[in-house]
Amino acid sequence: MVHMLTSEFRKVFLPVVITVGILTVVTCLLTLTLYKGYSLDYDLEAWEVGREILDFLFPLFVVGPVCWTLYYERKDRFLMYTLPRVSQWRYLTAKLVVAAVCAFVILFIPYVLSAVVALYVKAPILPMIRPEGTTPFSHIYLNLFIDNPLGYALALSAWKGVIGALVMGLGFLLSMYVKNIFIVLTGPFVYSILENFIWAILRIPQYRLITSFEPTVLSEDAIIWWSTLVGPGVLILFTGLLWFYFAKIRRLRVYEV
Repeated sequence: MVHMLTSEFRKVFLPVVITVGILTVVTCLLTLTLYKGYSLDYDLEAWEVGREILDFLFPLFVVGPVCWTLYYERKDRFLMYTLPRVSQWRYLTAKLVVAAVCAFVILFIPYVLSAVVALYVKAPILPMIRPEGTTPFSHIYLNLFIDNPLGYALALSAWKGVIGALVMGLGFLLSMYVKNIFIVLTGPFVYSILENFIWAILRIPQYRLITSFEPTVLSEDAIIWWSTLVGPGVLILFTGLLWFYFAKIRRLRVYEV
């Protein structure tokens, strides 16, 4: 299994490294520049401003660099040549594990490094002096955000990485059964948009996947700790139902003879 994991990692190493490098540079530059047009109280707020583009497009970044391999291995019938050497289950499991780790890293590293830039590289932000009677500064997990901003950034970045791995899982499932590379690479992004729209129509935006991914999109009193688990839970359920449809109802095969 270790040999298979190493082999699969080599296949996606270059696109993953390029993606991490580009996202890190972009988010760090945005963190250093965009905050200047805002009135902020704390250094980590510059990080929140600078990562908005990545927050919106993250499904594309976690799927594209890793989910193309299985698609092309199916298309080129490379999978059939692996059967004499390794079982289907072991081979697909190795690919999924490597893809999940890479998806986590693709988000975790840029988010953490841009947070470090916000806290220790850019010029310090001095809290605004608010007149009496005005609304005080508020933020989800306020004490952790103020007293231990690096710990807050690390925890949130790790959580974003986990959600990124779950979103990649949907893309991986599509690469197992769908014969259109465009659908494989953009399907999870379309899911995130539609899911966001549906929860908004139902007027329960605290259950959206994007709310779980980025809790600051809502006021802190609108979010309960368990509500952030609904979006990922629905994603896992949707992925499972989609697998059931492909594998059990349509009876599609990953390894096509």
